[in-house]
This record gives sequence, C-alpha cells and structure tokens, in this order.
Amino acid sequence: MNIYLIRHGDAEKASISKKDFDRELTQSGKIKMKVAAESWKNLVDEFDYIITSPLVRTIQTAQIIAEIFGIENKIIPDRKLSPGCTTNSIIEVTNSLSGEDFAFVGHQPDLSDILSDLISNKGTFVDFKKGAIAKISFHNRVHQAKGTLEFLIPANVFTKTNP
Repeated sequence: MNIYLIRHGDAEKASISKKDFDRELTQSGKIKMKVAAESWKNLVDEFDYIITSPLVRTIQTAQIIAEIFGIENKIIPDRKLSPGCTTNSIIEVTNSLSGEDFAFVGHQPDLSDILSDLISNKGTFVDFKKGAIAKISFHNRVHQAKGTLEFLIPANVFTKTNP
C-alpha cells in the first residue's frame, strides 16, 4: 500500500478581506502544479483516490492532479484533512477505503509531522515545500512508524526556474 502526501500549490497571500478557507491557488501555483503532476506520471502509475482538505486551495490542487491522471470522480474532500490534521486521521481514512494508492492533499506543518510519524517513531524533520509530493510505502495496512519513504520531491524540480 502506498500513501502520497501532497502539499497544495502556491496560494494567495493571507488577507483580512478573504477567509483563509477561501484562498485560491495563484496562476503561477496552478501552472507549477500542472507541470509537477504531469511529471509525477513517470513515478506514479495511478491514485485510487485523492483525499483532500476542504479548503479551496487544496481542492484546486486535487482537481489539477485528478485531471492530469484522468480520475476526476475520485476526489474526496474530508474535513479531517483541514489544518491541524493528525497522523491518526490519515491512517483512519486510508484503512477505511479499498485500494493501494492514496493521495492526500493537505497543509503545513501537518504534512511534515505526518510524514515523520509514518516513517519514524523518533521524529524526523521534513521540509515539505508547496506542491511537493512524498511517497510512503507500507506492507499491507498503514501503521505509524512502519512506512518507508520512497521519495520526497518539491514541485520546483519539474520547472525550469527555481524561485
């Protein structure tokens, strides 16, 4: 079983005129996510589901990935992935679904903490950049500290310029 953790793309700056929930991907963020997702097709055969935080920027990120992979009907927004998401939430959602390859689109610092919890019981620092993807593999079911980190790739690797 494989879990792919994906941080949403570049989003609008926080402002008093817009709720954090409603912040959208920037045009640049959309382009970077499209380029990255196209490149991921060389590393990932498929996603059984894309489970995403309900915030606008994560749903937009999930929609870009789903379109590239041709699985638009397999996006599951879940409030358990909202900011403050826990490793137990990821494990619970994964083990409740059938399939082998699950993408989770979420936020920082949650994704760094979840990745650390899934691969170690000692704590690992992970710099999880916007638009990055991490693959963690498991034998059978997902359990804390039982995963193997296969890769962690920032979106900028797939673009010509690295801002």
